[in-house]
Amino acid sequence: MSDPDTRADERTSRRPARDHRRDETERPSRLTAARAARRAVEQLAELTDRRLESVVEIHAEQDTFTVVIEAVEDPHVPSTADVMAEYEVQLDEDGELLGYRRRARYVRGSTDEG
Repeated sequence: MSDPDTRADERTSRRPARDHRRDETERPSRLTAARAARRAVEQLAELTDRRLESVVEIHAEQDTFTVVIEAVEDPHVPSTADVMAEYEVQLDEDGELLGYRRRARYVRGSTDEG
């Protein structure tokens, strides 16, 4: 007759080891604001020939992110005369582009919040 501890060891050794790593077929983790900002910049850069300067706003709404990116619309010398634009980029929950639009144009450094 075998020892009860040996039988327990045999049972557990027959079970497949549990792999705690994420299965590659699982969905990637939920999109974060930082990742959404990076994806928006990448995708807007692919679609426009503008020099993108900075992310100036980001917010989540249910399953989408809206990212506002400031870009140089019309460069001038000196750069204080550059015409700037804000582009609003909308991404789905996977970080894919849903759409974008230019929502404002202004001279760099203007303080009119109009």
